[in-house]
Amino acid sequence: MAADAESVQVIDTRVGFDGFFRVDVHKLRYRKFDGGWSEVVYREVFERGSAAAVLPYDPHTEKLVLIRQFLAGFHFTGRDAFPLHILAGMINPNETPAEAAHREAMEEAGLSLSRQPLERIASYLPSPGGSSEVITVFAACVDASVAGGGHGLAAEHEDIRVEVLSADDAISLLDRGEIEDGPTLVALLWFARHRDRLKREWRIHANRG
Repeated sequence: MAADAESVQVIDTRVGFDGFFRVDVHKLRYRKFDGGWSEVVYREVFERGSAAAVLPYDPHTEKLVLIRQFLAGFHFTGRDAFPLHILAGMINPNETPAEAAHREAMEEAGLSLSRQPLERIASYLPSPGGSSEVITVFAACVDASVAGGGHGLAAEHEDIRVEVLSADDAISLLDRGEIEDGPTLVALLWFARHRDRLKREWRIHANRG
């Protein structure tokens, strides 16, 4: 729920940077828990836009489809620049998170997601102290036997490799601390709790289809 003028007063906003992303500089004050107002403060907010992410799961083979590609943030923190992670991308104007998930699955992995509704895992802000980005994460039923190879949009300089893992292996990577991408952490932690239900329900749906 958005804060109203009774709890946050925005005095002024200016654009600090406007390139591939935008940074807005806000002059504001907020209502303190004792009822008074804070001093006037400045807060820069990284306006990245919102994103959708999806974990494709094959309930018949117990396989998950993940990808690797170059991610600058991983490189510049001294990590493996090509981490294993789920499919994800920015939500275009006039596009719902679910529509973005379907599009990204095709662009990044050549996958058509099941016609059954996506299972919404979570919608969250990964860095709310300085970014307005909201990520909506889904799980989707797929046929993992057709997954593999290289994908990505040349116009976005993407070079993506698809990897198919057993559910057990993916959860083991999570438990060993080898998954460091935020949406992938959220998705796999949720999947480990809901795996048996998904396997049961999605197998029934596929058999009826």
